[in-house]
Amino acid sequence: MKADVVILGAGLAGLVAAIEARAHGADALVLDRLPPPGQWNAVSLLPGGIGNDTFRSGGGGLARFAGDTLVEHLLDGPGEIEAGRDPVDILIERHMRLGWGEVDTALLRTYCSRVFDDCLWLRDELKMPYDESGRTVKGLGIGLFRRLYEAAGERGVRMQFHTRARALLTDATGRIRGVRVTDTSKTGEAQAAEIECGAVILATGGFQGSRELLMEHVGATLTQDVAMVGSPENTGDGLVMAQALGAKTRHLSVCHIRTTDIYYGQGPSRYLMHIYPLGIYFNRRFERFIDEGVADSDTVANAIAFQPGASAGLVFDDKARAKYAREYEKYPRREQLIESAGSIEELARRMHIDPQGLKKLVDTFNAGIRDGKASGPNLPKSRLAVPIDTPPFHGFHPVRPAMNHTLGGLVVDGKSCRVLKTDGNPIPGLYAAGTVLNWAYGKPYEIDGVTSYRGSYHAGASSGAGIALMSGRLAGEHAARGRAAAVAAAISAVT
Repeated sequence: MKADVVILGAGLAGLVAAIEARAHGADALVLDRLPPPGQWNAVSLLPGGIGNDTFRSGGGGLARFAGDTLVEHLLDGPGEIEAGRDPVDILIERHMRLGWGEVDTALLRTYCSRVFDDCLWLRDELKMPYDESGRTVKGLGIGLFRRLYEAAGERGVRMQFHTRARALLTDATGRIRGVRVTDTSKTGEAQAAEIECGAVILATGGFQGSRELLMEHVGATLTQDVAMVGSPENTGDGLVMAQALGAKTRHLSVCHIRTTDIYYGQGPSRYLMHIYPLGIYFNRRFERFIDEGVADSDTVANAIAFQPGASAGLVFDDKARAKYAREYEKYPRREQLIESAGSIEELARRMHIDPQGLKKLVDTFNAGIRDGKASGPNLPKSRLAVPIDTPPFHGFHPVRPAMNHTLGGLVVDGKSCRVLKTDGNPIPGLYAAGTVLNWAYGKPYEIDGVTSYRGSYHAGASSGAGIALMSGRLAGEHAARGRAAAVAAAISAVT
C-alpha cells in the first residue's frame, strides 16, 4: 500500500490534517488502531467504552470566531487593547507568566494569529454544526467527530481502522519513507505490513493510557489518584516512535485535568464557572489552596490532584447563587450533588465534613477581605473576594480531578509542525498535530504549607481542541507541500 501522506490517528487533529492534505493535492491515508467508528460506544465526557479523545470530548473550544475572543478571559485585556497593544502579544505574555516561562512561544504565536480563521474554516467550510449558543458543537464530541469523519470521506480521504503503527521507516538520508504497521482489519489476526509514503503526520494523542509512561514521566500522584476519562487506547505510540528517530520532547509531566463529580460530570469549575470564583475551595484539612478569583478550571483541577486524598470541597453563599441563578439551576443532577443549609455548620453536616473546621475557614476568610481581595487563609485571593455571609449557604463535596489527556510531548517547528530532533533540526517528512505535541506547561508549588498549582492551559483563547485544529491544518498543508517538493526534486535530479 502507498500514500502521499499517512496520518496516524483519526481524531480531531488527524482528520483535519488529512482534509487539509487532500486540499493541497495529496493522497491522504488515515490509520487508526481502534475499530471502525460504527463500533464505538463511548459517551462524551464519561469514562469507559470505545472511542477516541475527540469522540469523548465536550465539543467546546472551537468557537473563536472574532478577534475579541482572544482577550475574553483576560482581566486587563480590553484596557490594554484600547491602549494600542497587540492582543497576540498580550496572550503570549500571559502564557509565559502562567507557564513559568516554559511555553513554546513560536507555536503559540502561530495559534493566536490564526485561530479565528481556523475556527471559521471549521464552521463555514466543513459545515460543523454548533448549538444555539454558537459556542459548542451540537452533539458534543460525538457530533464533532462524526462531522469530521463525514467531511474527510467526502473529500476522498482514505481511512483504515484496526491498524496500529509500530515504527517509522526512513531512507539512507533520514527522511521518512513509510510506516510499519500491524493490521487486524481483514482477518482479525495481526498481519505485519509496510506502507510507503512521502510524509507521516503523528496525531496519536497523549500517553494517558500507558501506566508505564505515566509512572515514568507524570509520577505516582497523578497516575494513581486521578480518575481517567480520556481514551485508554492513547498509549504514546507516536511519541515513542518519534523518540526512536531522535525527536525532542518537553514537559512530559504535564497533564490536562478537569474537575469532576461522583457522576463524572464536568464538575463545578466547568459547570459553575461564574459561581466558583465567588466562593472558596478547601482541602480535607480545611486549607485554601488556590486563588479562586483567577484560577481557570484546569488549574483548579490540577491543584486538587495534589491535595490530600486528591479531593476538595467548594462553598459559596446565596449572593453568588442568585447572581448566576441560571448557571446554578442548570447544573446536572444538582439536587444530588449540591447541599444547601441555613448555616455553615449545618451545611458541613450535610456535606459529611467537620462543622467547626468549615466554620473557622469561612470566618477567617471573611475577616481578611478588603476591597474585593482577601489576605488568606493560606494564600491570597486577588479578586472577586466577597464575604460568604448570606444564607442559605451552598456546598459541593467531593470535587475530584479527572485526567483527559497528557500535555507533554514532541517539540515542533511553530510554523509548519515539523517534528524537531534534539539538535533542533527537523526530521524530514515527519509532522505532529494535537496532543502528541507540547504547547502548555504548569507545575505544583508550595505556599504557606499547602500545595497549589499554576499552569498555562487556559491562558486566554487557548484550548486543546483549538490547538488540535490549528496544528492539524498546519501539518496537513506542509506535509502535502513537502511531499510535492520532494517529488519535484527527485524528478529534477533524474533529468
